[in-house]
Amino acid sequence: MNVRARQKAATQASILQAALEIFSEKGFDGASTREIAAHAGVHHALIKYHFTSKDALWRAAVTFLFQRQAAELSLPAPNDPAHASYRDFARAVIRAVVLYSARHPEHARLMVQESVRDSERFRWAADEFIVQTRQAAEAFILLCQREGILPKVSVPALAYIFVGAAQLFYTLAPEVRRVWGIDPSDPEVIEAHAEALTAVLVR
Repeated sequence: MNVRARQKAATQASILQAALEIFSEKGFDGASTREIAAHAGVHHALIKYHFTSKDALWRAAVTFLFQRQAAELSLPAPNDPAHASYRDFARAVIRAVVLYSARHPEHARLMVQESVRDSERFRWAADEFIVQTRQAAEAFILLCQREGILPKVSVPALAYIFVGAAQLFYTLAPEVRRVWGIDPSDPEVIEAHAEALTAVLVR
């Protein structure tokens, strides 16, 4: 990749991250492309140049979001020698999801914004990306149930218990700071959260 191509990719990534943050905070209707451009530190005209419309920008940002999630949550197979046991594998998965949620609280916030509205954009994201994460979550839970790590109860219920417990601490970070007097972005607090969730889920 030449210098110009790298600069273009960096500009697009900056715009997409800014879009994720603004869309997750204000929702699609409340967000403006001018505000997103200002947040990204680029001229407003670059939004239209790279993404043509606010809807196209939203979809590109969500694609960017799930591609990043897939890359950051890439884990070895359950029987990989890196893990001494299935329980060690389960702990590694839980910790990875918590760390991802801490790094990217905009992920859950954005999905909540669209899901509660059951928007066409949300349905597109669900069909394109969330179904795949659901399949990965189901496979993980079924493995843990087979190995006696998780109880044999509703898989969808366990999936949302797990994901909710991993994400909500960061989705509601202002509340955590106000009510508990701790900062969810503090590395020690994140580690304590990962340890707590692992202790609860891994029997």
